[in-house]
Amino acid sequence: MKFISGSELAGEIQSSLRESNEQAGIKPCLAIIIIGDSKEDLIYVGLKNKASVSIGGQARIIQLAKDVDKQELIHNIHKLNDDEDVDGILVQLPLPEMLERDREEILAAIRPDKDVDGFCPDNRGRLSGDSPGFISCAALAAMEVIDRCQASLAGKKALLIGDSFDLIIPLAVILIKRGCRIMVSPDYEARLMEGMDIAVIEKGAAGIVKGEDIAAGMIVIDAGFYWENDKVCGNVDRKEAANHDGCLLPVPGGIGPLLIAKLMANLSQAAYRKGKGID
Repeated sequence: MKFISGSELAGEIQSSLRESNEQAGIKPCLAIIIIGDSKEDLIYVGLKNKASVSIGGQARIIQLAKDVDKQELIHNIHKLNDDEDVDGILVQLPLPEMLERDREEILAAIRPDKDVDGFCPDNRGRLSGDSPGFISCAALAAMEVIDRCQASLAGKKALLIGDSFDLIIPLAVILIKRGCRIMVSPDYEARLMEGMDIAVIEKGAAGIVKGEDIAAGMIVIDAGFYWENDKVCGNVDRKEAANHDGCLLPVPGGIGPLLIAKLMANLSQAAYRKGKGID
């Protein structure tokens, strides 16, 4: 099994972005709205801040109270929309329970040309057409691996396990447009892997995908995240997978860092378009 390091790929992408941003005279600015002080959210925000600096840019962190109401949150988004020094805006997800029911309205408040997460309804809808805007970074991260491992996708069979709006749904659209035959299931069953060339496993349980489930030459992207015996792991049993032929983006060090690198690519593109006056 060829194990793909998302951390190494992310480093390559961010290094290339820094070089191209310097050549273009661009210093991208990412505004991150975080609600509350969840330790996990603060870690993710810190990683995005560090990545922004790594590409020659900066992050502006706006931390709101955990009991902030929808109107105040949207007001902050609108201020960032109007701030010409800000190239990209994201709201750290998941939202607190009291705001989750208003998630679509909150994401819709972000200007599409600053929606570097690719989450606003406008950008999600444009993905199905011929002129997509910003695409979800998780889907872009998965495609980075798939394209590196498979020269042509026409006629290939792909299995997507999950139902998320940030990975599974946009990835399904991209793969269909690239000529793939896809199967989407909300739950993992080993039998679904039969005859597949690509498998993206977001839902399941720690180590649920065994080596025997992986066909020769299959591209497997593990998008699960669990704590097991005080260690981070994903849906794929890495030890068993090691003895099988194919490519695996594992957990940890897989889709997480690569997702952030793709966020930086979207942010750089937003800054470039603004600098060139491109809508």
